Amino acid sequence: MKILRTIETFYPFICGPTNQAYRISKRLLEKNIDSTILTTYCDVNSSLPAKESYDGVTVHRYPNIIQLMRYCISPAMIGAFKDFDLIHSHNYRNFQSDLGFFFLN
Repeated sequence: MKILRTIETFYPFICGPTNQAYRISKRLLEKNIDSTILTTYCDVNSSLPAKESYDGVTVHRYPNIIQLMRYCISPAMIGAFKDFDLIHSHNYRNFQSDLGFFFLN
């Protein structure tokens, strides 16, 4: 099973939802379930790599073209919504969760 996890910000920015996304993905990875995280550069330095791994958890970052408060619009992320069995969106009222809704089968 392949799970796509979306969240508007991720490590090194630390907050409850980022910790939750990481810990769930890490535990799933221990059970051989891929749980890739799609995120943006919201709240983190734009010099961070676009793709990296946190203890085996794959993280893809996409640039924001517009940020309205916490709504980080990152249309380059759209192409990553393929070949997944399940989409898990963290938080609500964000562009990434909205994309997850539109890519439901």
